[in-house]
Amino acid sequence: MHIVRKKTLPEYFRAVRAREKNFEIRKDEDDIQVGTLLILEEWDGDYTGEVLRRYVKYVLRDVPRYGLMPGYCIIGW
Repeated sequence: MHIVRKKTLPEYFRAVRAREKNFEIRKDEDDIQVGTLLILEEWDGDYTGEVLRRYVKYVLRDVPRYGLMPGYCIIGW
């Protein structure tokens, strides 16, 4: 299983935890695929110790005509 860890700022971390946010826009640098386990670690300048785990269900890449800059992806869970 492919596992990717990402720092997440507190305001976005809280939204994910509350299930208000179910996606990330990130640099496409970790070869994230459907099925990847994404571990979001709350970061406020230091790790807070809070962690969320989400399995990736969708990845959107290579659509600059819709405003997604080259080298970035949208990850959904």
